[in-house]
Amino acid sequence: MTLRFRHSFQLFPGVRLNVSGGGVSASFGVPGAMINFGKGGVRSTLGIPGSGLSYSHQHWKPGHSEPGSPDGAGPGGVSPPAPGYTPAFAYQQMFQMREINSAAVEDLTSHSLVELHELIAQARAQRQEVENDLKEAGGLLDRDTADLDRRSRSLFRMFYKRRIAELQESVPETEAEIARLEEWKASTHIPLSFETSDDAKRAYGSMVRAFDTLRGSNRIWDVTFDRDVHRVIERSSASRTLDRRPVDVDFASSDLIQFEGRALRFGNVNGEDILIFPGIVLMPRADGAFAIIDLREVQLDFQFQNFIEEEPVPPDSKVVGQTWAKVNKDGSPDRRFNGNYVIPIVVYGKILFTSSGGVKEEYQFSNAEAAAEFARAFEAYKAALSI
Repeated sequence: MTLRFRHSFQLFPGVRLNVSGGGVSASFGVPGAMINFGKGGVRSTLGIPGSGLSYSHQHWKPGHSEPGSPDGAGPGGVSPPAPGYTPAFAYQQMFQMREINSAAVEDLTSHSLVELHELIAQARAQRQEVENDLKEAGGLLDRDTADLDRRSRSLFRMFYKRRIAELQESVPETEAEIARLEEWKASTHIPLSFETSDDAKRAYGSMVRAFDTLRGSNRIWDVTFDRDVHRVIERSSASRTLDRRPVDVDFASSDLIQFEGRALRFGNVNGEDILIFPGIVLMPRADGAFAIIDLREVQLDFQFQNFIEEEPVPPDSKVVGQTWAKVNKDGSPDRRFNGNYVIPIVVYGKILFTSSGGVKEEYQFSNAEAAAEFARAFEAYKAALSI
């Protein structure tokens, strides 16, 4: 089997991601051609290096609708009732759960980072090609090395002189090709340099430390579904019922972004994990699709949440009261139900990530104070990016 020696390969220049008061922008290009994506819009510049001649064009500005963008949902932003909607239908929907998840990653990338997204996707495709070539070259090297060793040790090696000479020439060539492929593979990881003020760097450090505490919560849940509770019909003191699943929250890395530190990862049961880097949020999907979002577009809403806990109470949570499985309107136990047991009310920390682009992910933490501190650190970091 002959190795396909690669004579040329598309190398990617480094990409510098700038985070400043004007927002997150990504600039990349070659001498004489540059595209800048930032809060001020999208601008391309073409010129002849050394000539002093250039041309600049503004492609898109904030506030200008993209072609095909929806105009709105009617007066007050409220959509008219769907055909067939009746009060009876609404009552029927009362006990149906609503899924809490984000839009598809194809729709989440910030406008200012679309070109960076495409560049990273292209780099990954190139990396896959190189990895395939490396696998082929490694297999060929193993076979030729073993063949050379076997023929060189054979009692009949005099009859293999020509083949041994060919192998002694091809093995070093394959080794050199593998070394070149390894260099090309390294070049397909686009290095991102996050430039911020000293205040923003300190704020980011505080957020990382707060996250380190948060990830140590005894229990962490991804809230996947919810619905409102009809207290009279269900004889419950709760106002909302949840479907929640345990998840991991920890430091992580991604093969999409070359970064010296580690991302802050929030696991996601019914969607893509949230990876927080300086200035950006990355949401990768298992099939390879991903979204890159300007961190300043992401809202974090925090709430101390009194939760009726029917599972074992985590040791880092605080019990603030109790209720019963079935209650009257005034909160007293409904004695019409036999075995009406007591349920503790526990304080948890609720964190909800949202964005105008379609992010919607809710988490619940047994360590409510740690969740509150992370929320404060997150908002402080966003504020520092705007200075």
